[in-house]
Amino acid sequence: ASPPSSSPSSPLWALPEELLLLICSYLDAQALGRLGQVCRRLRFLSSRDVLWRRIARGCLNSGFTQLGIDLVAGLPVKERVKVSRNWRHGRCRREAVLKWKCKQVVPFSCTFLMPWMELDGEYLYLSQAENIQAYQLCSDGTGLQRHPQAIFSGHQEDVCRFVLVNSHIVSGGGDGNIVLHKIHGSYSMKFSAHEQEVNCVDFQGGLIVSGSRDRTAKVWSLSAGRVGQCLHTVQTEDRVWSIAISPLL
Repeated sequence: ASPPSSSPSSPLWALPEELLLLICSYLDAQALGRLGQVCRRLRFLSSRDVLWRRIARGCLNSGFTQLGIDLVAGLPVKERVKVSRNWRHGRCRREAVLKWKCKQVVPFSCTFLMPWMELDGEYLYLSQAENIQAYQLCSDGTGLQRHPQAIFSGHQEDVCRFVLVNSHIVSGGGDGNIVLHKIHGSYSMKFSAHEQEVNCVDFQGGLIVSGSRDRTAKVWSLSAGRVGQCLHTVQTEDRVWSIAISPLL
């Protein structure tokens, strides 16, 4: 059969949208992708999240729990399936997007930290020593701008870990401090959190959680009048390498 016409007079478009979606629900990922190449109208129809949810639940790290709860509702499900399938089949492009050289004399006992990075929209945030730098992606997709668009500082030692949440950067450093920056503004805040380096942090709502080499995990308040106040301390038997606030609570 020939591909359906995108003309409004086509019998295909006389069907209700619910029936069109029902028909498309029998297609697999490859067929849905091919359907989206027929015309602009079918591309819009075949990209609907409701058609890709079933496929996404069977994909690796697509943002759905075993109960079908969507943890990243802001991202199109089709794009998540595409990334998951490319990752699974090893389809990727390997290239160096940013390089820098650093010559310095350090004590033998010094610990070297790998840079921590997060991609947010058109910017790549990268920790370099005690700073976090924001690099803009090139519009032609060839890599990153050579010079950072913004630099976020506040630590006296290397940044161990940082997170980006709701236009804020929360970082933990080797100096035991936690620093909060507002990305689009001059607001920043720093407070002493642990006796040793802060290995991990997370931020959600009005709370920050942190874990440290000092064998503690702590919960911090950001509410008015209680900013930087420790609400709870969890004593552990070893250093805390990873910590997170449940996205469901």
